[in-house]
Amino acid sequence: MKFLHPSPKSSARGIAILRVVFGGLMLVHGLQKILAGHAAFAASVGAMGVQKPELIAWLVIAGEIGLGLLLLVGALTRIAGFLAAVLFSCIWFVTESGKPLLTDRPGITAELLILYIAVSITFAFIGPGAVSLDRKLVR
Repeated sequence: MKFLHPSPKSSARGIAILRVVFGGLMLVHGLQKILAGHAAFAASVGAMGVQKPELIAWLVIAGEIGLGLLLLVGALTRIAGFLAAVLFSCIWFVTESGKPLLTDRPGITAELLILYIAVSITFAFIGPGAVSLDRKLVR
């Protein structure tokens, strides 16, 4: 029944796995927007009625790439987690506010953004886990 009481080491490894996967996915989403073309993403942001869609598109792309990279390598993890939670909260507010929580439509939905916010804010509280630049720099 050892699996019912994980050691601090195994918990730290689990946190690190989640951090690497989450950061990597954020990075890929940002790179995908760059490769598809900033103008196309800015147009979709503008279609939502967002003011200054070109600027906002760059901020989202920079946030996904920069914060994703920081989380991936475990650098400034608590700050990156907090800022990622802010980023995803803003995206939720603009895209999903007032819409039903559960939906059958594909793509980014409210429940997915809530999950992103929860994971991001978790890193702000618990830090990077095992194997991270934060841990290397502290030692």
